[in-house]
Amino acid sequence: MKTGYIIAMTLIVVLSAGAAGAQPSAPEILHRVLTANADTPDVKSAEVVFKLRVRKPQSEAPDCEFSGTMQMAGGHQSVKIDQSSAGLLCWAVNRYVLGQLFEASEPMEAFLGRFDFQVLGEKLVGREHYYLMQGKARDAKNNPRSMIGWVDYEHGLITEGALEYNWGTIESQQRYTRQNGAWLLDHQLVRASRFDATLEILYSNFLFAR
Repeated sequence: MKTGYIIAMTLIVVLSAGAAGAQPSAPEILHRVLTANADTPDVKSAEVVFKLRVRKPQSEAPDCEFSGTMQMAGGHQSVKIDQSSAGLLCWAVNRYVLGQLFEASEPMEAFLGRFDFQVLGEKLVGREHYYLMQGKARDAKNNPRSMIGWVDYEHGLITEGALEYNWGTIESQQRYTRQNGAWLLDHQLVRASRFDATLEILYSNFLFAR
């Protein structure tokens, strides 16, 4: 093999490796996420279904099922449950968990602003680049204390992740649908390992403010 050919091939490999190693910074990835969130049409309301499973796989029927309406105002969410499964567990979850889950929500920019982020890894899914982001709370008293998740960089979407609270960890997976020129969350699976429970959330029939 000629020396010139060897040098050329070596140069191509080196340049390719350098290109593959290039990745956006944590602020650039966060900017992509916040921009995508800001470009989302104003959702006024949506129908929502909750399916709770305790100590059982997703393939089995839920222990409790709830349906109602999620409303959005000023970046904050609220939910009104119209139908609920019977039983003490379902009553308690409806009264003490679902409402607080949405009332505790806050605008994404404010929430992410509580953490310092770094990029831990990268993966390629088809032609789309995903980056693993880790955030540590700037305030030691902050709850959650840290978060980690995969970001679909091309679309600015958080597809899966985990929040670490002082009492345990919450893991989640998100799926999105394309509507009105934007990606909207239509399916979420939340898991609390401490309680061996999963909460499946399905959104549909979005109503836009304009």
